[in-house]
Amino acid sequence: MTTAPYLKPLPDISELNRPFWEGLQRHEFLVPKCRDCGDYNWVPYPACRSCLSEDQAWTKVSGDATVYSFTVIHRGHGQFNQEAPYALVMAKLVEEPQACIVLGNTRGIANEELHVGMALRIVYEDIVDEDVTLWRFGPR
Repeated sequence: MTTAPYLKPLPDISELNRPFWEGLQRHEFLVPKCRDCGDYNWVPYPACRSCLSEDQAWTKVSGDATVYSFTVIHRGHGQFNQEAPYALVMAKLVEEPQACIVLGNTRGIANEELHVGMALRIVYEDIVDEDVTLWRFGPR
């Protein structure tokens, strides 16, 4: 939970993405899942990337993932510079059949410990004064 004033950009919550942000506030990670072919689609988009169906449902996933790729940022922009060096991870969710890769920062993992294939778990960061919850990747 973040208690200091949060000075980084906050999400632009709209009617299209509201279910996702409400899920995060409940500490649930939701991904659009196609009702026709069963594939998960990230980043959210109006149609399934596999079959182009518009029949998708926000679906809770396990939050388990593995490092697909990552980079360590040594000089961040604006308020992000206070956390440098920090890692930005491409994490592949364990849900299948289609690979679902999500970007996020890490918490509780030293940058030098990160490696491709490392087991991760989505963790939640409540930004209390802003009434929003963000996701990060922590160790599993």
